[in-house]
Formats: sequence, C-alpha cells, structure tokens
Amino acid sequence: MLKSAQISKIKDSLKGRDSSLINIFSVLGDKNRFLIMKLLLDQGELCVSDIAAVLDVSVSAISQHLRILEMSHFVEGERIGQMMCYKPKVDDPSVKKIINLM
Repeated sequence: MLKSAQISKIKDSLKGRDSSLINIFSVLGDKNRFLIMKLLLDQGELCVSDIAAVLDVSVSAISQHLRILEMSHFVEGERIGQMMCYKPKVDDPSVKKIINLM
C-alpha cells in the first residue's frame, strides 16, 4: 500500500504531463473524427462532400466534426467556390504526434 508521501509524489509527476496527448485522444476519441483525420492524412486534402460520401455520413455531421478538428488546430479549411476543403496541419506538433500514433 502506498504511503501519503508516495501518493503526493505520483500526483505531482502527473500534473501537466502529456496534456497535448490528452487533447489529441479526447478529440480523436470519436470514431468519425478519427476516420476523418486518417482520411486527410492519407489523401492530403478533401472537400466536405467527398469525406461525407466516403464515410457515408451526412455533410452537416462531417462539417461539425471538421469544425472541432479545426478548433483543435489539427486541420485547416479553404473555401473553393461553394465547397469547403480541408487538409491536415502537418507542421503542427500535435498533428505530428497523431501521424506517429497512426
């Protein structure tokens, strides 16, 4: 059984540790966001309608997932006419960790 000093030491060692990984796992914990990220890493850039067709999910649902990925700085969007296309931010340290995990 651990003593209170040992418990305190363990708690201190966990503080602030790998917070970026925690964020990555919380965002990619959703199956569709994970698949979207995998698709974008494999294909480079895709439009919302193409992602929706590949995953057989509604365009509005894909848009919401991409909004979360964009707010987390994993992807960046670009408007091309009436279409929105997204690509992974491969230079971002979090995305580099995702690439290594996948």
